[in-house]
Amino acid sequence: MTGKSFFGELGKGTIVLLITMNIYNVLNFLFHFAMGRMLGPECYGVLAVLMSLVYIYTIPAEAIQNLITKLTSNLNAKNKIGEIKYLLKKSLKKSVSISGILFLILALIAIPLSIYLRISFWLIFVTNLLIFVTFSNPVARGVLQGRKKFGALGGNMIIESTLKLFFAISFVLFGFKVFGAMIGAVLGTLASLIFAIYSNKDVLHKDEKATEFKGIYFQSVPYFVTMAVILLIFSLDILLAKRFFSPEIAGQYAVLSMLGKIIFFGTAAINKVMFPLTSEKSDDNKNSLNIFKKSFLIISFVCFIVALFYYLLPELIIKILYGAQYLEMAPYLVYSGIAFSLLSLSNLVLVYGLSTNNLRYSKFLVIFLVIEIVLLSFFHSNVLEYTLAFMFSNTIMFIFSFLFVKLR
Repeated sequence: MTGKSFFGELGKGTIVLLITMNIYNVLNFLFHFAMGRMLGPECYGVLAVLMSLVYIYTIPAEAIQNLITKLTSNLNAKNKIGEIKYLLKKSLKKSVSISGILFLILALIAIPLSIYLRISFWLIFVTNLLIFVTFSNPVARGVLQGRKKFGALGGNMIIESTLKLFFAISFVLFGFKVFGAMIGAVLGTLASLIFAIYSNKDVLHKDEKATEFKGIYFQSVPYFVTMAVILLIFSLDILLAKRFFSPEIAGQYAVLSMLGKIIFFGTAAINKVMFPLTSEKSDDNKNSLNIFKKSFLIISFVCFIVALFYYLLPELIIKILYGAQYLEMAPYLVYSGIAFSLLSLSNLVLVYGLSTNNLRYSKFLVIFLVIEIVLLSFFHSNVLEYTLAFMFSNTIMFIFSFLFVKLR
């Protein structure tokens, strides 16, 4: 990348994936907006908790996708398509085996978890079905991302969110309520896996060439720890709110949190485009910092614009998207927006560190998770206090995330 044009290789990939991923995000949020209106605060609060569990289940998925992306990116740069096929097939086989074991474990955990969260065991059981796709989808998508097939990757995600929205609305209209919403999520995700594998058909048609990925499990540790911390911080606010607040208030807070998450999801495309580009440059001993700086500027700008709207028009935004029954949360919307803006920027810094092998002391990232849990556990007398505590914990993470990454 010469740096002569802001829209270089990063810009081209970003435009494609930014459009498709944000169509995906819009459809996902339409799912939440529709469910929020159709189910009401109490039932929507339950759905939000279940979806937060899904985000936690995707912790290994994010780590897997980033690792598969990096490995594929390295092979793709050397045009080793046969070895990419070997990576894809071997990883898919392992993912199926691991999913079966985890499903049995989660079925046992679902019993005490349903008591703690005051949610039906069978709702958690249905949610756990997603584990069968959670490990396979990131493998197929990681290969697409590593090969810079951003159009196919984004299109696959649109298929998932479209079908999820369609099935969820249909089942809820037939009276299945939260069960219907979760069944829709399961069917939409399963369909996306089928299409992700199909999108890699050009790789699967090549002659397979076995290869050895030395130190792959050691490499996966920082990926797993980083994604675990990010996604737990991303999800725990809703889970703890369900425990600390009444069902009605927890459902209202879920709206606040989901609107904040728009910022995180809306900027995720930048991370996914940046990752293979900075990874390739790092492997070729070229400077990748310029790509990171451009990514940081783009995300900062998007975060600022959305947070500004949340400050100026909170009541209008909530009323249009979720309805008047959630308007009590309007004064706190800007704080949620700032909190998730800071988390988005922290995520970018850490993902850059992973892509360039410059993330240091990743195991200590757990400190940020502990800070969040402690703050939310002590400061939850009302929604304002709770939201400010969440914002403060993300401020700490953003400031100190730079200490974990060598920016070069």
